[in-house]
Amino acid sequence: MVLEILITSSVLIIGIFCLRRLTKGRISMRLRYALWLLAAVRLLVPVSVGTSAFSVMNLLPEAVRVREQADFTGEENGWHMSVEGGRDSVSAGESDSTYAGGRQVEALSGQSRAQNAVSPVAGNGTLGENLRETAEGSQAGAAKENAGFAAAKFDEISLSSVWGMIWLSGFLAVGGYMVIMKWRFTRFLYKNRSALQEERLPEAFAARLSRRGMKVYQVKGLPGPCLVGGHIYIGEGPAAQEQNLTHILAHEYCHARHRDGVWAFLRCGLAAVYWFDPFVWAAVLAARQDSELACDEAAVELLGESGRFAYGRTLLALLESGGGRERCPGMTFMMEGGGQNVRERITALARRGRTKRPVLAMVFAVTVLICGCAFTGAERENGNPAKESGAQDMAETGGDAQGEKDTEAVPDAQSGQMSGEENTGEPARVQKEYEDAAKSVKLSEEQIKAQEESARQEADWQVFMETLHYHGVMEGKDDSELSKNREFDIQAYYDWQQGEEGKKPEDGWYLLCREDGGMISLYGLYTEAFGFRGLKTRIGTDVNTLDIPWCASYQNGNSENIRVLEAAEDGRPRRFVWKLPTEESGQVETWQLYEGYRYDTGTIDLKTLTQEECLKWAKEYLTFDIDKEAAKVHVVYDGDMYLGAIDISAYQDRVTEDVQIVPDIVGISLDDTAAEGTAVSGEEGLAVHLAAGLKLEGVEGLYFDGLPLLTIQVTADENSDSGFRLQSPRIDERYVARAF
Repeated sequence: MVLEILITSSVLIIGIFCLRRLTKGRISMRLRYALWLLAAVRLLVPVSVGTSAFSVMNLLPEAVRVREQADFTGEENGWHMSVEGGRDSVSAGESDSTYAGGRQVEALSGQSRAQNAVSPVAGNGTLGENLRETAEGSQAGAAKENAGFAAAKFDEISLSSVWGMIWLSGFLAVGGYMVIMKWRFTRFLYKNRSALQEERLPEAFAARLSRRGMKVYQVKGLPGPCLVGGHIYIGEGPAAQEQNLTHILAHEYCHARHRDGVWAFLRCGLAAVYWFDPFVWAAVLAARQDSELACDEAAVELLGESGRFAYGRTLLALLESGGGRERCPGMTFMMEGGGQNVRERITALARRGRTKRPVLAMVFAVTVLICGCAFTGAERENGNPAKESGAQDMAETGGDAQGEKDTEAVPDAQSGQMSGEENTGEPARVQKEYEDAAKSVKLSEEQIKAQEESARQEADWQVFMETLHYHGVMEGKDDSELSKNREFDIQAYYDWQQGEEGKKPEDGWYLLCREDGGMISLYGLYTEAFGFRGLKTRIGTDVNTLDIPWCASYQNGNSENIRVLEAAEDGRPRRFVWKLPTEESGQVETWQLYEGYRYDTGTIDLKTLTQEECLKWAKEYLTFDIDKEAAKVHVVYDGDMYLGAIDISAYQDRVTEDVQIVPDIVGISLDDTAAEGTAVSGEEGLAVHLAAGLKLEGVEGLYFDGLPLLTIQVTADENSDSGFRLQSPRIDERYVARAF
């Protein structure tokens, strides 16, 4: 019976997981949440509803099913076990039959055995004595087998008692932990709570909460908003802000409408009862996540579609403030599960999925099929074969046939023993397969952390994209002089960063630079949440918004950072390039090169050359040979093209062990005049500057001060990932690297 509930519930849970995966984004989250009610019913009612051909139990071998039937009805392989130590009571003159381990052994009494055998005659006393010895030996063998069965039955009962004690210990440990944690957390809430002032409650929810008798409390140090005892508890920081408070109240109010406090208690109870089953734990965690998704969906309906993305920003704000994990089992925290679950919730908010009739019909059909597999028992075509066979053997026993039955006793016993061994081995194999399947669903701690980090990054990216396009739409349609000409106050920003009297920058777009002809303008987006991230190109009335990082640098305003490579028929830029600093400090200066191709529709196809690609190219194609006697470094390109030598005599008092490209110095030129006549037409002057650094013996770092730069020509290449190709390097004596 235990094996049946474990198998059927596991199949049901796996089926629900598959159904969730197949219908992801295609059905209502509340419908998806309701599917877990089937698993709860299966676990609460551990008996099958009739039999059917669809039952998963039909897949088990017949021996295992018969064994399960025997364990449930108190029979052993179809034979009824009497309370007299396994012996059927017989009347005088009948054969005394003993049943041990499902085998029939005939033990003849003296009277009945003598009647069914050859009668002794005078002078043949030896034959009579042999018959009596045979009868006594049969009785002794039967008694020995009867004692063996009793011992085996006692061992089986003892083993069941041990497993029962193990289950009870686990149940008390898991259930006790949950009860204690809930008691401690509730005590913490009651001790530290303070009622939120009514004037701070949004008008849209004050009446709703009042009708349900719900109150809102604020608790210092609360990890995240939660619903406890029909009341809402919030923390400080982002949770107490007015806009976030509206979203939190909507979410927790929907929890109350869904009676999720009761369902959370039921989930904890089932987890405690089935503490040993990993499938139950997986179902509990998934149902908890679906509960939050269902409340998110209901909350957005309550707030209106206009508040969908603002609601997502509230989730991210709560996650960043530390409310990423539940602190008490059985409580409905708004931020349960951490970044891994917030990823799915924000993705679901963006999809706005609705249940369509064909999908609903498919879900209903699959659900009926899964229930048929999990809620019904196995079919038995001929009843209990073992029992019928035993009855037939009993009917045929008697008269002269008794001797033949006695002769067949030993083979029958051996056959029964083999059948018992098969019954013992089959459940062991099924149990091993079950345990292997259970292990496969477990994730290591490192995998969980990696998934949470990935989820946090994706959730952050989605919220940023919404912010980027929101600002892009607003500023793209705004032709005011403020949006066109507002420049970022770099000095005030750095003063503010250092705690001086600088001014905190406002969120919005700032003019970075304009091309000399005034046809191209670049704007950078700054937000407190995401910093310097987001770029916008404006060519006439055409505006394109791009996810590109930038940094606060005095070099942003240089008009030479933009260059037109090709003009369209209307005179506007067709192909143009610009360079942008992405990081700048006393030790690091990083630039990136961008090329835009503007279509007649106004949209831009973008190519990007990164610092990483330049360093990778240098490592692959440039080699350095140190000539210590001449104090020179010979530079070779692509294995056989000699570029020249770099004079390192200024460092001859130290031993140069190696020469490497300095990773923190990558410069870009848009108009390198030294490359005229060698570059592809229309791309003259695009170049990358790298610095060769010396690794000196006994000194950390690379030394490059006073050494010439390496200049590499850049051309377009449709076959490369970035759209650029580096070629024709040279030692550029015009530029000297300086360390500041």
